[in-house]
Amino acid sequence: MLAIKTTEKLTGVTVSGTYGELNALYDALSNVTGEEESYPELEACRIRVLGLCYDIRHAYQGDRNRGKNEYGEEIFSFEYLWPEMIFIFAVLDEFNRLSEGSRCYLKQEGAEKLFYHPETKDALLERLPDDIAYVRYFQNLIKNAFQRTIAPNRFKKIMSDYENDYSYSYARTRRYFMRFCPQWVDIQNVKYLKRAPEKRKSYLATIAEKIMFDNLDYDAMEDAVFGFAKEEGVPYYEIELNGMEYPDDIEW
Repeated sequence: MLAIKTTEKLTGVTVSGTYGELNALYDALSNVTGEEESYPELEACRIRVLGLCYDIRHAYQGDRNRGKNEYGEEIFSFEYLWPEMIFIFAVLDEFNRLSEGSRCYLKQEGAEKLFYHPETKDALLERLPDDIAYVRYFQNLIKNAFQRTIAPNRFKKIMSDYENDYSYSYARTRRYFMRFCPQWVDIQNVKYLKRAPEKRKSYLATIAEKIMFDNLDYDAMEDAVFGFAKEEGVPYYEIELNGMEYPDDIEW
């Protein structure tokens, strides 16, 4: 069964499953997020989700970790950073919403031209409800692992504010990811990796709030990134921030 568990040092999560389960997850994520520029305002986020898909594919191809489950089935797994997975959890809500609505890329006029075989569009559209359901299942696994990792009161408050869309007690607003600067996720990843493992439990909750809700620090970074991208004439999501180097070796 597809599973997500927090790693020993709380660095991230281990995603594991059989070849079929991980392959199905890869296909579901690919269908829900669409083709290149299917949703231009979410293209930066789609590219980020493709990073996860890259690891999923390499895992079920045997390029990551391998083992056996209690039934003797071969299990493939890989590790993924916690802040990055929190972002994946939240942004997939945006793609699910679009996939279920009239703006779905497969429902647009001329969508069949996106594929080498025009009939592929109809096949993907037919299976889209199942793919959305599988993506939601994956999100719930992330949510469950998050719940098992941080303090119960922090989890309850974060998810209550997120699911209710607005918290009057903290006056914070759930983040929506249109034209989102993915550099913000890199900032959270690098900060989180610098924390000692024994301090990560509480800090993970703080990181989740920074990703899942609007905040002034993000707004300032976004203004700087958009301004620099305009000056340089490059896509905003291709801008690299100074000091965002990841360690060569990550202890999970």
